Parts: sequence; structure tokens; C-alpha cells
Amino acid sequence: MKNIIVKIIALSLMLTVISLFIAYAADNPTSINKSNDEQLKDKLTGIDGKTAVAIANKWHGDKIDVVTFVTPKKVIFKFKDGQMISVPLPDDVMMVSIAPYINKTHECATHYISSCDAELKSTNLKVVAVTAGGKTLINKTMKTAPTGFLDLWLPRNQAINITMSAKGKSATGKIFTNRDSKTCETTLKLE
Repeated sequence: MKNIIVKIIALSLMLTVISLFIAYAADNPTSINKSNDEQLKDKLTGIDGKTAVAIANKWHGDKIDVVTFVTPKKVIFKFKDGQMISVPLPDDVMMVSIAPYINKTHECATHYISSCDAELKSTNLKVVAVTAGGKTLINKTMKTAPTGFLDLWLPRNQAINITMSAKGKSATGKIFTNRDSKTCETTLKLE
């Protein structure tokens, strides 16, 4: 009889502990498992600007609900809880995302990786970028992302002449890479 009473008491204690654990876990889900946002935030720890842009592009393709954009100085991630994490860009280069077009475009100054969308998706472009001093930075065929944008890493504090060609049409323009320059270029109409 004593054994049965001890077993009943032990079982009651176990059920009480399990109930308390379940109640605590329901009120504190991140204490048991990190939330999805916390896991995403962890991926941004200790990375550089180029990696941050690559992650932001991947998250956009994966339809992860984080607002991401690029300024001349940093890549910014804004989470649903309002927290913002910024990753600085390198001191010697900045990213300019270019979306040449044939029929339609949109105005853009700051490239929102999480939402910017352009006409020429996954399109091969011949790209030539030359500094004002005549140094060729890029002279090759590149492919736009599924969003229609092409991310170029260009040296800072430059005025860069750019020519893009695709589908038998071309456009020429100028890109600036100063601390107050645009990170989104959508004015190159291929004609």
C-alpha cells in the first residue's frame, strides 16, 4: 500500500511539473525555442556588407517578411517587432542596384531589396562601367536577378559612366558613388 501511495505522489508531482512547464512555454515561447525572427537576426551577427546584401536578396526570393534596404553607408534590416539591424558597407566600395528598362520603370533613390521590382527579370546585359578618369571597372555580360535588378559594387567617390545593352537596345548614363548618392538606379531606358 505504501508503494502505491508513493507512486501516486510521484506521478502527481510529475504531472504538476509538466503542467507548469507547458504553461511557462506557452507564455514564453522564445525561452524554449528561438522565434523565427530571432533566428534570422542571429544570421546577421558578424557579417560584412556584401554578405548582408546577399542575405537580403535571398530572403526576398524566399519571401521572408523582413524589410531590407541599402543606403550608401549600410544595409538595413527591419523586423516585424520594429527592431532594426544595420550592417555597414565597406569603406572603399558601395552597392548600386540598377534596373534598366524598355517599357516601364519606377522612381527610386534607395534600393529596397525586399520590395523593388523591375521589368527585365533574369536578363543578360552587356555592362560597361568606366570612371570619369577612363578606368574600365566592368566590361562583361551580367544577368539581372529575378527582380530585374543588377547589383554593382563600385568604388566610392566616383562619377561612373555606364552603358547597358540587351535585346538589341542600349542605354548610357552616369552613376555616382558618394556618401549621399542613390543606391537604386531606374532611369536607364534601353532604346
